[in-house]
Amino acid sequence: MTHLSKKRKNGYPKGVFRDVFICSKQELSPFGTVFTFSADNIEEQKLGTIFGIIKIDDHSENSSYVANLLTSVIKKEYFSKPHRPAEESFEASLRKANLALAELTRHGSLGWSGKLNFTSGALERNNLHFACLGKVSVYLLRGGQIAEISRDLEEGLDAETHPLKTFSNISSGKLEKGDKLILTTYDLSEIFSKEELRQNAAHFSREEFPGLLEMSLRANSELAGIIVIDLVDESEAKPAIVEAPLIGGEKIRKIDSFVGFPEEESSAGPGALAPGEEFRLTFRQKFPTLLKNLPAYVSDKAKRLFLKLASFFQRSSYREKTLSAIYSSGRKIGRGLAGAKNKFHSLEPAKKKAVLGILGGVAAIAAVALIVFWTKGKKAAEPAPQPGNVPAETQLPLALDDIEARAVENIEEVASLPQEGNRFAILGESLYAISGKDRIVTKINLDSKATEEIKSSLSSGNFGLISAMPHLKALFILTEDKKVIALTPINKNFQDNTISLPANTRARDIKSYLTYLYILDIANNQVYRYPRAEGGFGEGQAWLRSVSDLKNAKGIAINDDLYLAENEKITPYLQGKKDEKINFDSSQTPLSIDIIYSEPEMEFVYVLDSKNRRIVRYTKDGKISAQYLNESISEVKDFAVDEKNKTIYLLQGNEIKKFSIE
Repeated sequence: MTHLSKKRKNGYPKGVFRDVFICSKQELSPFGTVFTFSADNIEEQKLGTIFGIIKIDDHSENSSYVANLLTSVIKKEYFSKPHRPAEESFEASLRKANLALAELTRHGSLGWSGKLNFTSGALERNNLHFACLGKVSVYLLRGGQIAEISRDLEEGLDAETHPLKTFSNISSGKLEKGDKLILTTYDLSEIFSKEELRQNAAHFSREEFPGLLEMSLRANSELAGIIVIDLVDESEAKPAIVEAPLIGGEKIRKIDSFVGFPEEESSAGPGALAPGEEFRLTFRQKFPTLLKNLPAYVSDKAKRLFLKLASFFQRSSYREKTLSAIYSSGRKIGRGLAGAKNKFHSLEPAKKKAVLGILGGVAAIAAVALIVFWTKGKKAAEPAPQPGNVPAETQLPLALDDIEARAVENIEEVASLPQEGNRFAILGESLYAISGKDRIVTKINLDSKATEEIKSSLSSGNFGLISAMPHLKALFILTEDKKVIALTPINKNFQDNTISLPANTRARDIKSYLTYLYILDIANNQVYRYPRAEGGFGEGQAWLRSVSDLKNAKGIAINDDLYLAENEKITPYLQGKKDEKINFDSSQTPLSIDIIYSEPEMEFVYVLDSKNRRIVRYTKDGKISAQYLNESISEVKDFAVDEKNKTIYLLQGNEIKKFSIE
């Protein structure tokens, strides 16, 4: 990922940061991170940017939140006093990190001790401050030479422009335009020697070099991180942020460093497609779907055409018969009127007046009758109003001719709840349901189908939202009074968790990913991400970088991307930005999303559309894979999917039900 540090005055070079985090296995992700934080406001801008890499070689549960804890503590302390010099702020942030580690030790968490690999730095104007612990390296490339400044100084570097002074494990110095810094875990030194790094940095462009390092780490390491910083002139820095080229897909994507960065300007940039090329790509992407749906499409169009033709011919036949009858009747009436006219002229004057009076009365009666008939006919022609409580759509049959539509024949009851449920979550071999009306969690064993109520004695509002965090084997519950409570099912223990939510939060959904808690806040049009910390969660981060009104948002799901569901659409976000590579297919029947569901490592993304009595299954790149339809889905409140056992669970009133999927 790439971003520019805050704008600097007085001609100081600008730091262009590119950071990469490699994690080939999901279970390793809590044990490493790469972070880059810039100022959130004008006051903090003089502190510049703080950045770092953490990798923990101990993979026990007690070490799983150390990286998140250190990241949160360092950022918070560094920017806590904007008027303090950057060097002092950096030292203070490291002291706070040491205190946090000491507190972990006091509580018996020692697995990480001696296995923590850490490097962090602060760049303010052209002043660099950095520290290292464990097996990490910091390289400086200048004037075609390379030095590992985390170990010692190379004699070939100019001492005046690189006067490093050491404060125990903190070093400081000045950088110049054209300098390149590389911070890395020990993994990179196992792939490249210093000389190979120097040669590659000289051979590849500034934009290509991080991609080369990423490709090499991805091929040789399970868990690694790098940060590359280029010092460039203000005029060389492009206003648009350009992503460093990625080599291959990445299952675990870290998103720490996007929080607090300035929004990207909307510009085409050098990598933008010309309109014609964009059209060709769109056509190539959609053409397979068009071919797949062609028979249904043609069939539907043909049916409509036949109906229109039949209606036209029926109307034509009716018009032909009507015109013929009118013509025939007109001729008879014409002959009759001609005879009546001759008889009228032969009458005496007194009889003529009587006949005219009778005809006038008949004409008046006919006129009144015509007005009444016209008014009634107009009212009769108006469509009858639909019943107030029954939408017209409910009268439509199931859309079994839609894309990949499948009728669900057998829905099996799993268990009955003590009362009507509102939300539920899967953890291990059990379901956990809440009603939204009390502080009780109902556990449903999926094997035995036995139910058990677990009641909270904590002082809180009713339980509103629930999410499972498998990494901690716990459930996290958001209450009506904006508290977060953790339930550990193994000992049935409820525990208050510290968390700082915006005062006006309106949480529509919560989801867990690794040891992070994500909260969809429709009042603030944001998804907040909270890292796990001792006693609860650390400082929340506004994760979405560019978003509009979220008042219609229905929920979120996290699986590689974060998928945000609104009424009729799904928007994927990667590292806080819209993932433009993914577009979700539209079904023939427009979506009306209630809930979206997916979990890490799942193959698909699912949405509940109770209005159209279906659950739609998408591939992670947005293609419709299946639509499961059944009349009773209209009453479903929540659902969850067990892909391993090919089962979808439904929460319907006070019942848990399930059906099998292919």
